[in-house]
Amino acid sequence: MDKYFSFLDNQINDLLRVDIGFSTCPAADIYPLQPEVMQGYQKRHELIQKFQDITSDLFLASLAQEADPAIAGLIINELPQSFGWNWHRELHERAREMEISLQPAFFRTDEVVPGKISEIQSPGSLWCQCEQLYSFYEHFSQDFKGKPVFPGSMAGQFARDLKKHLDDQPLVHHLLDNASVQSGMRFFLQRTRDHGVRYFGYDKDVSAYDCNFIRAHAFHGLMSDNYFKTRFDAWQNKRLHYDLPPSIVFDEKIPLIFPFWEKTRDMYPDEIREIFPYTTLVDPENIVLEDGEHMDIHEFFQLPRKRRDYFLKYAGCDLDANWGSKGVYSMQAMTGNTAERIESLLTEGYKHNRYWILQKSYSVKEDIAYLDRSSGLQETTATAKYSGFYGPSGLMGILVMHRPFYKVHGAGDTIVSLC
Repeated sequence: MDKYFSFLDNQINDLLRVDIGFSTCPAADIYPLQPEVMQGYQKRHELIQKFQDITSDLFLASLAQEADPAIAGLIINELPQSFGWNWHRELHERAREMEISLQPAFFRTDEVVPGKISEIQSPGSLWCQCEQLYSFYEHFSQDFKGKPVFPGSMAGQFARDLKKHLDDQPLVHHLLDNASVQSGMRFFLQRTRDHGVRYFGYDKDVSAYDCNFIRAHAFHGLMSDNYFKTRFDAWQNKRLHYDLPPSIVFDEKIPLIFPFWEKTRDMYPDEIREIFPYTTLVDPENIVLEDGEHMDIHEFFQLPRKRRDYFLKYAGCDLDANWGSKGVYSMQAMTGNTAERIESLLTEGYKHNRYWILQKSYSVKEDIAYLDRSSGLQETTATAKYSGFYGPSGLMGILVMHRPFYKVHGAGDTIVSLC
């Protein structure tokens, strides 16, 4: 095992001069994916973009009082007034006038089963894990079955797609203050430099005012950028691109209810609705379950656990509750005092525009073989999560994670594999 983990550790430690190492467990083989499943990932890029366009148009119509104001109210939720209704109305109107896309450029899906997208994160974390695993499986190709199906490393694909997207040499400022895995994003940044991407703060001839692509991990990070006014003006006049656009709409989970919500459902075709698990707003007086049954929040908490097969997720803009696995609970696992506390939290929060959603629970458990630092080759049965990584041109890679817990994220006991 030493040679494998030494390689994985040294990739990041030597490049960044840190003592971080590889923090998860690599799978013992490339994850096998059927051709039709791969095709599904490729086709969903267009559907995701269609979802984003419809949602952005709905938001603007609501801000302009051409549609129900409750739509914008849910999205604005807890934002301060300075970046609230007026800010977003003017921003979205300007984007439409100038024909500027408000779609995120690079993003990651989280899928509980392939084809059921529970979240879309822009840009999200784990790009570094894809890059590390690609190098790992390539370096030890004689020891593992098969090779990754994608034609190059994640960093190389990112560099090529970004250059195509900008139609220019990429000059990037990556705002890392809200990145949940700082070392991983810095590792990925450095790897993209090997493929010709240049960065403010890393390449001496790139100034802050030269940058034509701004990456951030949260809307709030863009707003607090000390070059924001200059860059926002450049963006409005199509001289600069953002990865995550300077709008809150795709930096929170509330839009996931819109394909199902009675006020907005008719705006989304079935083909979009089918790529998401059923998702509904936690309105303490009117929760609508997937079968159409209505009930109040107390009635929902009194349901048998088998009928509470939903995940509860914070859906607003409070950054402290809206990253990683924070603000995510299994309703089937919730009992006793915890249930009482959460019910009270939801009821009081709703009064103050602090919104939560319920999302239908799906779960896939699979047998998986993996490498463990101390005990070598191991096998276990664990819950799976599938993530598609997308750029402006489409699918760039697929990462599969397994963990012996109902919440699957980048923890020490998480098993990671590439397709």
